[in-house]
Amino acid sequence: MYKRSLVSALTQKPFGAFVLEKNAYTVAMKTYAENQIGEVAAELIAKARQAKLAAPDRATLITLSGNLGAGKTTLIKEIAKQLGVQNDLQSPTYVIYKKYPLGLAEPRPLPLKGGDTAQDAQLPSWKYLIHGDMYRLESSAEIKNLGWDEMLSDSDNLVIIEWPEMIQDAVPKWAIKVSLAHVDESLRSIDF
Repeated sequence: MYKRSLVSALTQKPFGAFVLEKNAYTVAMKTYAENQIGEVAAELIAKARQAKLAAPDRATLITLSGNLGAGKTTLIKEIAKQLGVQNDLQSPTYVIYKKYPLGLAEPRPLPLKGGDTAQDAQLPSWKYLIHGDMYRLESSAEIKNLGWDEMLSDSDNLVIIEWPEMIQDAVPKWAIKVSLAHVDESLRSIDF
């Protein structure tokens, strides 16, 4: 899962954060080159699968917080790609959310610590990816009127939203919370 060979390419920054010289993502003190965003997405999918195992009777919710340009939509596009979404995923800023059928022909391996994977045909999965962008909303009441509670009660849904701060009162405590930050032109930090 993590490439240990990256350690030799790291430089230490203030406060103990490590980043590559160029094109990198930092995930919980680990660094990924920009072309390794797939590994970040795979780790987040694995965390979502664990959440689904723990609560199989409801949707799985991931919230992505971060300023404009932090990489929220890029990360969602990679997650969608890995889960078999066939459509070109666009940010749903004006329609609030879009629903995509998931089209994996066969389950993907579940990453384990130490870089191993578990091949298990019974890995939790979803039928739909719902991508939401809450940027234009002014309150939690607005999302409630758009079927939010029904969306979260459907265990077939993997719901990923951008700008959860806009509907903070409607985001359940069990959501997987991800923070992204734009460090500079070629660096993004990711924490979950």
